[in-house]
Amino acid sequence: MPRGDLEQSLGNDLLWVGVAGTTDLPVGFLAAELLDDNLYIAEIDVAPDWQRRGIGRRLMTIAIDDARQRKLPGVTLTTDRFVAFNAPFYATIGFTEIGGQDAVSELRATLDREIANGMQADRRVAMILRFF
Repeated sequence: MPRGDLEQSLGNDLLWVGVAGTTDLPVGFLAAELLDDNLYIAEIDVAPDWQRRGIGRRLMTIAIDDARQRKLPGVTLTTDRFVAFNAPFYATIGFTEIGGQDAVSELRATLDREIANGMQADRRVAMILRFF
């Protein structure tokens, strides 16, 4: 993720970092932005040695709680439909797939950019967790 995008998320209080134990060693992060009036998960990443310890799920929970506190209608993201720690993982949290034509304008444009940048169209999916 470009540094400028991270700085923008940080400046908007939409960047969360997971650290190792009582140290300040970062082991994961979640960067978000506001997109179509929802919280959009722009990037979530956990260091390979720290995966499968609940860090990604905890980062998602914190971001979802923040979106609820902001009284946003939901949380959105785009991801790979088939990789186990992508769409299937988000489904366990309550996200559902949004069909391409049902995705709101900016989210649809995000999918289109990803595909234009070389990601396989049949693998990309938009997902949403609606609060109401």
